[in-house]
Amino acid sequence: MKTFSLPYDNDERMIYAKNYLLSHGFEITDDNDKADFILLPVPAKKYMFDHLDGKIVFYGAGDYDGIDYNTREEFLIYNAYLTAEGGIALLKENSKKSILFSNILITGYGRIAKALSRYLISMGANVCVCARSESARLQAAASGASTITFEELKKPHGYDFIFNTVPHTIFTKTELDALESDTVIIDLASFPGGVDTLCAKSRGIKLVDGRALPSRYSPESAGILIAKTVIKIIEEEFN
Repeated sequence: MKTFSLPYDNDERMIYAKNYLLSHGFEITDDNDKADFILLPVPAKKYMFDHLDGKIVFYGAGDYDGIDYNTREEFLIYNAYLTAEGGIALLKENSKKSILFSNILITGYGRIAKALSRYLISMGANVCVCARSESARLQAAASGASTITFEELKKPHGYDFIFNTVPHTIFTKTELDALESDTVIIDLASFPGGVDTLCAKSRGIKLVDGRALPSRYSPESAGILIAKTVIKIIEEEFN
C-alpha cells in the first residue's frame, strides 16, 4: 500500500494531501491500474468511481464502494475545528462588530457547534446554544454558554450573530421576525441549510453561506488531515 493515484486534483486540499503522502514515503502514479489505492476528495461524486471496480478507494462523504475517511471520528473532530475557524473568519468579513461582548446564538450542538462555542466563549462572546435535547443543553451550559430550546427561537432576542449547524429549515418567517434586521446569520449546515432564504432577504437579514469552509480557509491543514487519516487507516487495516 505505497503507490496511489489522484485522479481529481482540482481541489486544493488534494494537492496538500498528495504532497504529505509523498513526503511520508508514498509514491504516485497516473495509472489507476498500477496504484495500490485511489485517493478521492471530499465530498466524492458518483462519477469519480467510474472504472474503479476492484480498486481500493479512499474517499470522503457518501455511500460508495470504498473507504470513507470522512466517517472517522478523529477526522470529523479536527474538521469541525477547521470549520469553526472558517466560520469565525466569515463573521469578521461580514460585520464591523467585534466578537468581544457580542451576543451569538449557535443552533445545534454537534461537533461543529461545540468547537464554535469553545472558540467564541474564549474570545469573550456571550454565547447561547439552541439544542433539542436536555443533555446537549446541559453540556453547553457546563461549557459556559446560556441555552434555549427551539421553541424559544420564536421569541424576540437581540443576537448580533447566529451560526446555524442544523441541516433543515428552522428559521422560518416566525423565527426570522423575532430577530433584529441587522442580525448576521452564518449558515454552516449542508444543503438546503437551516434558513428560509427568501424570507431572510425580505427582512433585510444578511445570510452568509458557510459551507465547505475547510477548503476555503484552511486547505493546507484540511489536505494534511485527509492524508494523515488515510495513513492511519492503512496502518490499522492493511498492515
